[in-house]
Amino acid sequence: MPEFACDLHIHSVLSPCGSLDMSPRVIVQKAREARLDIIAVTDHNMTENAPYVKELGERTGLIVLSGMELQTREEIHLLAVFDEYDRARELQSMVYDLLPEIPNDTEFWGDQAVVDTEDNIVRMEDRLLINSADISIEDAASWIKAHGGLAIASHIDSTTFSIISQLGFIPEHIELDALEVRNIDTAGEFAPFIMKRGIPFVTFSDAHYPDDIGRRRTLLTMDIPGCAGIEKALKALGEKNVTAGQG
Repeated sequence: MPEFACDLHIHSVLSPCGSLDMSPRVIVQKAREARLDIIAVTDHNMTENAPYVKELGERTGLIVLSGMELQTREEIHLLAVFDEYDRARELQSMVYDLLPEIPNDTEFWGDQAVVDTEDNIVRMEDRLLINSADISIEDAASWIKAHGGLAIASHIDSTTFSIISQLGFIPEHIELDALEVRNIDTAGEFAPFIMKRGIPFVTFSDAHYPDDIGRRRTLLTMDIPGCAGIEKALKALGEKNVTAGQG
């Protein structure tokens, strides 16, 4: 089976902490330069730049999945990844209604822009996106899985906004496909905090700047690239009790 280089944690200019250079055009260009095969656009609590990245990706053979980095009630970051933009947009609609109505301070946080394939600004998002939605990690992961997506706990080795930093452990009952770490070599140190065995570790870039794209990636073997293929590949990794390869 073919092997695919995956980076499923990339922010665009829609994330307030993302560089203004992270337009759909630049994301695709840098992903191709990094020799990535599959990427996901995962902005904070929003997904509206994903279709523009996907359109450009299709022109170059890059597979682009739609998603977001959802911030839950517990201040945990959770990657939600879907094949179809409509599913991600459905999640966005739900999450947006659960966010506090706090305006974005552009002087402090930066702009939150939806940008098209030609670098034109479609609209500016006024509500601050890096806040917690009023939904639990358990309910968020369950919704994602029920709607055909991948639920991946973000940067569990971070001291902030990770499931371990916030809860102290990873409960068995939460439906997670994988656990993202920044350093795959030390991932095993977190095994005592994981109540459910067989969840594989992955590593992605968490890119906020163009040159970060692809700096960390996970190599996955699958017949057909997409969420179903990724889910199957992750399950195989978990059953072997090994970590995903770092490219």
